[in-house]
Amino acid sequence: MPRLRVFMITLGLLLTLTSNVCAEGSGIYIGGIAGLSLRSDTILTSPTLGSTVMEFSPGYTFGGFLGYDFGNNLRLEGELSYHENRLRTGGGKDPQAVTSSMMLNGFYTLPSKTPLSLYFGGGFGVATAQLETISLNQVIDANETVFAYQIEAGVGWDYNPKVNFSLGYRFFDAANPEFVLPTGHRTRMELANHELILKMRYIFNL
Repeated sequence: MPRLRVFMITLGLLLTLTSNVCAEGSGIYIGGIAGLSLRSDTILTSPTLGSTVMEFSPGYTFGGFLGYDFGNNLRLEGELSYHENRLRTGGGKDPQAVTSSMMLNGFYTLPSKTPLSLYFGGGFGVATAQLETISLNQVIDANETVFAYQIEAGVGWDYNPKVNFSLGYRFFDAANPEFVLPTGHRTRMELANHELILKMRYIFNL
């Protein structure tokens, strides 16, 4: 919770400091995210226990965001998201890999004379990775918070002046989390997601 408060305060300060350069049509917006998450197969490594390949089934992601549209094709937003994938390898009850992320994003929309437009951008923040499985002959149920970043591009559709829908591709990655096993051994895992996401955004024009 302290990280969330700091994150939202930082976002609020950035919006306040830049509000005097906003163009017509600017405003605060909120929105939601839902999509398909394809997590890259990774190698779980431990200096003392060796390594094993982790294979993931397709999963899902969802989240929400709060931001500001400056009216000049630029947007800044804070995002909270959840990413989940099941393991095809490993034992245990319902093995899975879960990541919760808190990001600060910036986007640019290419000027268009039609309701359709291309956009691209990205962001950075923190992610808490959790792994539940049996691997390396160990029962793993651990988590760690690490630095994260993402890049995104897609096409948006202005349904009306206040509502926008978009479909895009997002690559989400983070520093390799390190988990401490019950035996005291440490193990690291790569973390990368390829995601196809659908967004809805509502602007208040405040």
